[in-house]
Amino acid sequence: MPLILPKSGFFELEEKRSKFIGYCAPVETEKEAKEFIAGIRAQHIKAAHNVFAYETREGGITRMSDDGEPSGTAGFPVLTVYQKTGVVDYVCVVTRYFGGTLLGTGGLVKAYGRAAKGAMEDAGPQEEIIKTMYRVTCEYNKFDQVKYNFDKWEIPILSTDYTTHCQLTVEVTEAQKPDFLESMIYTLEEIT
Repeated sequence: MPLILPKSGFFELEEKRSKFIGYCAPVETEKEAKEFIAGIRAQHIKAAHNVFAYETREGGITRMSDDGEPSGTAGFPVLTVYQKTGVVDYVCVVTRYFGGTLLGTGGLVKAYGRAAKGAMEDAGPQEEIIKTMYRVTCEYNKFDQVKYNFDKWEIPILSTDYTTHCQLTVEVTEAQKPDFLESMIYTLEEIT
């Protein structure tokens, strides 16, 4: 099961007077990734480099940039950190302020990788929870029982409509599905 970032992450380190600042965030589209990168670049316009990597499942897109660093020493190490961990739908930017001392290719790979990993760890990657939305219809006299079961199974009711019947919209995880589908006091329709 893939891992996702539940929130943005940040990490900073210094290597031979060069400052490396790692930022990461969850994204779903390439547009979101590009906007995040543009925001970091605008925040650090005096930085020597704003290296990035991102991957989105929508469109199967993977991109990276060394942003002027020697080829393969910056963007690729950032990308590799996320791919080895199994994180998907993310963007990571590592900003470098040059400190006057050359780090060499090995030093750059290590520093960019550490900054990317630190930002990712700060975001706290976790397993993606896949949810399915359903529209549940029940008789009015069954509503209390249905609500009681949903509360017991920790299934959130997103909305409720009262027409000739009670209609509830709920979101169900894979782990909750067996209990949810076993109860036959309502009819349901999967919402795609």
